[in-house]
Amino acid sequence: MSKALFRIIMILFAAFVCSIHLTAQNNDFVSVEPLPEGVSIHQLDNGIQVLLIENPALPMVGVNTIVKVGSAYETFASSGMSHMLEHLLFNGTTTMKQKELYDAVDRIGGYNNASTSEYYTNYMMVTPAEHIDEGMRIQAGMLFDSILPEDKFEKEKGIVLEEIARSLAKPNEQMERNVISVIYKGHALSLPTLGTYETIKGMARDDVNNFYKNYYVPNNMIMSVIGNFKSDKMLDTIKEIYGKARPGVVQLPSIAEWGTGFDKLSQDMGNEMHVYHRFYSGDNTKLQIFYPLPDAPLEYYSLLSISLDKKKENIQAGLDKTFPGIIDGIEFQIRNYKISKCLQVTLVLKDDSEVSGVEKYMETGLRNLDLSLTNEVVMAEAVKANTRFLQNVEKPHMFGIYNAGLIAEYGLEAILASYSGAGYQNAAKLLTGSVIGDVNYSLVILQHPSEQSGGAEEDNAIKTELFEGTVTNADIIVRQNSRSNLLAIHYMIKNKSHFEEKYGKDAAKIWHAAFGERMESTGKQKQIAKYGFTFTVNDNPFIPMDNIYLHPSFGYIRVEGLADDVGGAIGFLNDEMLEFVPTEDEFMNASKAGGMSAMMMGRDKSSEMFDKLYKDLIYADTDSAVAPELTYANLLKFGKEYFNPGNMIIAVVSPEPPAEVNKYFSPFYKGDQVEVIEGLAHQKEFKAITQPEKIDEEGGGEQSHLFYGFVKEVDKQDVPAVQALSLLLKDEIIFDIREKQGMAYRMSAGIDIVKDKALFYIRMSTRPENTDKLVPQFPDFFQPSFADKITAEDLERSVNMYLGRMMFRRLSSINQAYYLSYSYYYDGDINEDQRMLDALKNVTLSEVKSAAVKYLKVDNPVQVVVR
Repeated sequence: MSKALFRIIMILFAAFVCSIHLTAQNNDFVSVEPLPEGVSIHQLDNGIQVLLIENPALPMVGVNTIVKVGSAYETFASSGMSHMLEHLLFNGTTTMKQKELYDAVDRIGGYNNASTSEYYTNYMMVTPAEHIDEGMRIQAGMLFDSILPEDKFEKEKGIVLEEIARSLAKPNEQMERNVISVIYKGHALSLPTLGTYETIKGMARDDVNNFYKNYYVPNNMIMSVIGNFKSDKMLDTIKEIYGKARPGVVQLPSIAEWGTGFDKLSQDMGNEMHVYHRFYSGDNTKLQIFYPLPDAPLEYYSLLSISLDKKKENIQAGLDKTFPGIIDGIEFQIRNYKISKCLQVTLVLKDDSEVSGVEKYMETGLRNLDLSLTNEVVMAEAVKANTRFLQNVEKPHMFGIYNAGLIAEYGLEAILASYSGAGYQNAAKLLTGSVIGDVNYSLVILQHPSEQSGGAEEDNAIKTELFEGTVTNADIIVRQNSRSNLLAIHYMIKNKSHFEEKYGKDAAKIWHAAFGERMESTGKQKQIAKYGFTFTVNDNPFIPMDNIYLHPSFGYIRVEGLADDVGGAIGFLNDEMLEFVPTEDEFMNASKAGGMSAMMMGRDKSSEMFDKLYKDLIYADTDSAVAPELTYANLLKFGKEYFNPGNMIIAVVSPEPPAEVNKYFSPFYKGDQVEVIEGLAHQKEFKAITQPEKIDEEGGGEQSHLFYGFVKEVDKQDVPAVQALSLLLKDEIIFDIREKQGMAYRMSAGIDIVKDKALFYIRMSTRPENTDKLVPQFPDFFQPSFADKITAEDLERSVNMYLGRMMFRRLSSINQAYYLSYSYYYDGDINEDQRMLDALKNVTLSEVKSAAVKYLKVDNPVQVVVR
């Protein structure tokens, strides 16, 4: 999307929002200007609403179809039915069996997935632009012509039961179920989206089919289509593919004293404090207090969250002074549904002797809290809203995931208005006059630990250049994307584990967190508001897709913003990074925040035990020393060496030419020469395993954790063929265990290659009763006879499927910057990532068959079971 088009959209969105306010206040009709070329809203004759956003710079098109049904429309009898139906729609249609459906998507390099939440089930289909018509036909077939085959029903039950078991293994999920059952009592929002063990076990296929026929009608759907297309042609295609489906009358549940959808909550908290005691498999007692919030514009809740976060440190200090040794942390969470809005305050207690006093202190403190924000902070959030819009438009596969809830609850207009930033000033005025807890009641939940706890080829518009630095300044990689108005800067900071071993454990994490805190301070936010910067400074180990960064060899800082002033933005960042020295307070805050994050998320102890057992057997320990405990003085020494331009690879994606961008970094150097380290500071390597290993331990969790694998040396010329073999093997194993047998929800299998060794493996979790059925099957998956099963069609499907996934990971500018940095750091060539993908694309069937015969021979297997 061009800069001019984006600004027009923002202006018109702002006008749209303002016109809504004027209409509401004056009861007068105010005309709204039409949306500009490239963005349009339509409604088909059968009722489907459609949002089209053209983005010709993308090589793909993403279609997100929201069905307005989720757990908020269920009852105790049908709990989990929306989610179960989502699974069943991938099992075949009137024209395609399940495997044919999967193969058809893979053949076009597509990504076909879905997710279920409270108010929606979202189906996403993303393909290269030239294949989107076929992708939409597949999706429409699933939505309107699924057959929910009887012979697949019990298998899907098994998969959903595994998903429930996996979620319940997490203390945080147990706490969440406790909360919603209390605060949404009498409404479908009190039910878990996944369903429960018993509702899934007792579910009948005919009941699910009736549910499907009732809700999956076009007039109960909203589509968004983003990517490289022409709107007039796309609309004609949508009408031809989706427009033939007949509308229907959606029948909502009608049960006395039970609310669904947008029914108001039937329960009233009353005029006094209500205390509920619940239990979960965590380590700490948690006091959760809930305060009702006013019905306000959506921007109000964003600003309220920022205001509370800025005041959290002072609130914690007041608690520590009044209740010394009692409170171990505080978190705020806003629960914002269209029908119910409340603030959740969670306090981690070292003991529960002062619960009443703490509750009264919080009630008084919050009631007297000044929630107002400076105009600079408010304007910065408005600019960030613009940036988020651009980021979403770059990621068509994520657009529906990020926005499905807002669209389902408030409609397409709400999503357009929410990105304009126009509502932040009015929201700030509302916030200034707001009082939290201005009522005579609150709702309290005490969560107690239970006794069981413990157990592509580049486009012509794209130019990429490398500017190699020296030991005193950074290596700079610049990619020019003239069609984007985003500025993405990825700082890859090398040799992390080496410097941590020298100066202190977790030094990089704490240094980065302190830098992030500095950038979020009021003073800095005022300076960076015009750039629209968002910073990501540390890994989140609880987000599965974030694991590309969980590596001891490097740390990183990701910065995304607007490209209106690339030189000014880079100049600001140069100065901040060169001058940054964390204060002792920032050091203490960052150290505490790291521990609090893990405490708040909770742990699956059986899974942790399993990870340690199998990793100790498989991986060689290449750590040269044990890192000392980190002190403030050592942190400063660490930063001098680690946070030095000479220890950085910086990758930039922007609309400006590479040579110009490189000039902006000329002041970014320090005179001190950094230590020269040959190779990588640390990299996991596979052991040479010389004898079989078998471990079987009790873990006491909801699931058993299973690992089976063996290590072999791999010739360099065979690597592309072994990678292709891994894709085929993974498909075979997961399809058998998950789809045929229904004994897993999420699992991994295949071949991992590190240097000259490859790990052939299966790693999964399952219900304990499945363990003894599965373990004997594992060796049979790794046999030379697997070569006889491989066909040319299988190879084409698997490789295209994988290449499509890799394209998704490289859609956003900031991820492109990451892969350029990674290729240069690990292989000394910024093009290695693309070369690897091209080599895989050109692998032949005979090469893969030969690799299967050569390497699929089980030697000295490692088997680990934690029950």
